[in-house]
Amino acid sequence: MNSTLLNKFSLVHLAIVAAVALMMSNPIYASSEHIHEPEHSHELEHTDKHHDDHGDSHGHNDDHNDEHGDEHGHDEHEEGQIHIGAEQIVASGIVTQTARAGDIKQTLTVYGRAVVPEAASSQVRARFAGLITSININVGDRVKAGQVLAEVESNSSLKRYSIKAPISGMVVSRSANAGEMASDNVLLSIIDDSQLWAEYQVFPGQLSKVAVGQELSIASEQQAVTSTISHLLNAPNGQVYKLARAALNNRSGQWAVGALVSGELTLSKHAVALVIDKRAVQQMEGEQVVFIRNEEGFEKRAVTLGQSDSLVSEVLSGIEAGEIYAVDNSFLLKADLEKSSAGHVH
Repeated sequence: MNSTLLNKFSLVHLAIVAAVALMMSNPIYASSEHIHEPEHSHELEHTDKHHDDHGDSHGHNDDHNDEHGDEHGHDEHEEGQIHIGAEQIVASGIVTQTARAGDIKQTLTVYGRAVVPEAASSQVRARFAGLITSININVGDRVKAGQVLAEVESNSSLKRYSIKAPISGMVVSRSANAGEMASDNVLLSIIDDSQLWAEYQVFPGQLSKVAVGQELSIASEQQAVTSTISHLLNAPNGQVYKLARAALNNRSGQWAVGALVSGELTLSKHAVALVIDKRAVQQMEGEQVVFIRNEEGFEKRAVTLGQSDSLVSEVLSGIEAGEIYAVDNSFLLKADLEKSSAGHVH
């Protein structure tokens, strides 16, 4: 290679090296291994974080709203209000009473049966032995004193004579028919059940509290009446108790002969300002409550009670005189309120 060509090559080589060096000194052409993150990425991160925090804040508000809603429902439950219409009250058999003044009584209860007085029972026999020619009375028929019951032909005189009812009452047994012989046997039995005795067993431990002339209430499952002790009798067969008898009017036939009856004797009586029927009182959350009638239905009301007897309790606080409260089936109102309360539990 001649010297002129060599010199040209050297100059070109030097120019290229100088150009490369100049390019590398410019920041734009720095090494690709150093990557700059765009500035807006930090802003995006900040914005996302702000939105997340804001979303959490909304979640907090939702919790607050839910809590507020629960508290609101709980407040309604705490008021103890039961919405029920008049027709539903009747259909549910809920019966109400009015709170008023009354008496707290100390009582003694005795037990016995309704029995027929001795004078109100008759066994009909023939006066003279003979043939029964007719008998037209059946068990269950009611007869009047003097009414003809049967006819008998006397064996001795061969004459017919009539057998008449000695008392008015109901025929309860018949043991003879036409064509049979009548002698000393009972033909018919009649009882007058229009007036009965309530007959009670009074044991030695009770005798000091029972006396003739004492008022008592005679009761069975469906009814009760007031009467007075008329007699205290010794029991038959040497039994250790006495028999207390009280008259029991049965002209309407509502008392069955032999029916079990209780007798409640009042030993003492104490007047108080306000009483309620004991059946109205329900136990809820450790409190004694009753349900007071209002325009919406019923309202639960806690009460403080004083003295009680077998029927009523004295009211010290919680109810005012004249307020109407549920008695029969008040437990249905309690059940409804407990069901509503359970529905609010989360």
